[in-house]
Amino acid sequence: MGKRAKKGSVVIDSRNGMLRLRLPRTLFDGKQKYISLGLPDTAVNRKIAEAKVGEINIDILLNQFDFSFDKYLIQSMPTKDFIDLIALYDQYMAFKSKHLTKGSMKNYTTVKHKLETMPSGVIEKPSNIKAWLLEHNSQEQARRVLVNLSGCLDWAVENELIGDNPFKRLKKIKAVKNHTIDPFSVEERDLIIECFNQSEYFAYYSNFVRFLFFTGCRPSEAIALEWKNVNRDYIFFTEAIVEREWQNHTKTRKSRKFPINEQLSNILNEVDQESDFVFVAKEGGVIDLHNFTNRAWRNTLKGQNIRYRPPYNCRHTFITLCLDAGVPIQQVANWVGNSPAVILKHYAGLTRSNVPLI
Repeated sequence: MGKRAKKGSVVIDSRNGMLRLRLPRTLFDGKQKYISLGLPDTAVNRKIAEAKVGEINIDILLNQFDFSFDKYLIQSMPTKDFIDLIALYDQYMAFKSKHLTKGSMKNYTTVKHKLETMPSGVIEKPSNIKAWLLEHNSQEQARRVLVNLSGCLDWAVENELIGDNPFKRLKKIKAVKNHTIDPFSVEERDLIIECFNQSEYFAYYSNFVRFLFFTGCRPSEAIALEWKNVNRDYIFFTEAIVEREWQNHTKTRKSRKFPINEQLSNILNEVDQESDFVFVAKEGGVIDLHNFTNRAWRNTLKGQNIRYRPPYNCRHTFITLCLDAGVPIQQVANWVGNSPAVILKHYAGLTRSNVPLI
């Protein structure tokens, strides 16, 4: 005879944004067991879970509980080469929307639009998706979309929606690195800062811009900086946010401390400390660098006829101005998290455009 089910009730539970059913301990001699439904925690899916709870509770009362769980599983996505990627990405977006601001979600909306634009014969195969993206986008844009899609499928595997992430088998597209060191002049720097200060729309980001210019930190480090890593004398750069993903290390995987001078102290004193983060987006949450660059930064430079260079070039500006001021290469390297060799190779030749009188 089969094992008799003891009476109890089933409870809907949520873990990592996914629904599961918590079964009565009395069924398993005091041990806690769960049934993963493979559904994101949404209002619609909770209705499905409630129906499944009713079914299981009836089976428990009638001593007909299926200890193999097979009867109670919701059919997941077929384990075959074709994956309904758009449907899966919708679930991924629903999960992400609970943790990200509206501004940060725009990147996911862009990826969803690209999926919907692809012909049906393309979207059914990862290698075709990669080829299509490279044909219709820049190399860097294609790389970013594939990274995002692979993240979606990793999430799906973790939550047992699919058994494998086929994007893992694709050869990665190399990130396009721009090695051109093109700093702003002091006059350009000061004009940019003044324009942000006076801007009707972008004054909110004035201190963020000043911070980039006067620390030479990477923008990814600035948006990840928390007040717990700032004291009266030093800023400790320990983390970064790259492509909207948190990294518990800087680009070089080395933490560093940056001395706070009077200039920096004034900037930090003007920033509200209502958030854990030193700099937050106007609507709240982590600053979306892509959104900031395309709106606030690009429009400010365009309005003053300043030749466009990205916010990262604030770092180039700081380094070259420090070298011009006679700060030793080793010291500059320590401040910005580079090796002296990198500073010497990429920056030293840019200082002092005029031959000095000797």
